[in-house]
Amino acid sequence: MKKSQILKVSLAAILALAICTPGFSFKLGGKELVRNGGGTRTKYFMDVYYATLYVPQELKGAGDTQILEANQPMSIQLSIKSSKVTKDKFVSSIKEAFAQSAKAGYATGDSQAYLDAFNNVTINVGDTVSNNFDGKATTVIYTSKGQNTTLVTIKGIQFKKAFFGIFISSKPIQDSLKKSLLGK
Repeated sequence: MKKSQILKVSLAAILALAICTPGFSFKLGGKELVRNGGGTRTKYFMDVYYATLYVPQELKGAGDTQILEANQPMSIQLSIKSSKVTKDKFVSSIKEAFAQSAKAGYATGDSQAYLDAFNNVTINVGDTVSNNFDGKATTVIYTSKGQNTTLVTIKGIQFKKAFFGIFISSKPIQDSLKKSLLGK
């Protein structure tokens, strides 16, 4: 293994550990983001992914509507935990979740652009999907084996509201996950 490959793998491992560390923070859209909460998405008694919500300090501990409506940088990161998660299952689940978010009042016309971004992705245990809203657009970064790939950037706050609504709206994908992401 070349030194550059070892360095990339080492940096990816350090970043993965840092993301799971409660005190970890990073900058996005000119704001320092802090970990608001995190929890495991389960389905059929199986851990699917670990989700972490990062918000600006002033939104830490805020309620669901305040976070959803905020036009400030924030991020939801999904770390894949199960080998049963395939691209097709992930896309299907997120498609259903967008419909649920719409029922909660957070619809978007851009959900298909998000789903299509995964067309050439192979999902593996340990991969991460970072959904980063910088105040203007949501950029989706897929990390696999230490390699970051920007899948899509979708402009506007409405998509951010719909995507974050999947997890913390009045009709979330999983109630216990919502509570964990909100730090409750």
